[in-house]
Amino acid sequence: MTSTIEISLYPLRDDYPSHVIRFLGKINTLPDVEINTNGMSTIIIGDYTSLWKNLGALMEEELTSGSSLFVMKVAPGRREYVE
Repeated sequence: MTSTIEISLYPLRDDYPSHVIRFLGKINTLPDVEINTNGMSTIIIGDYTSLWKNLGALMEEELTSGSSLFVMKVAPGRREYVE
């Protein structure tokens, strides 16, 4: 099943920009997904099971490295912004 996840990372620390940039770099290495990043969030589209497995590992790594919050929306199918 295809799924769309919109995710925002909020590192609760002074050096937050470096954490966001590093996390985005890791997201961009996920296999078989489409990624669209804007100034507020990142939208990731891919296979639900694979997406959760890989994204979950990245989120766990970030959460165990210090104080961070994630805000997410998850939807079935493709949900994209159309201009």
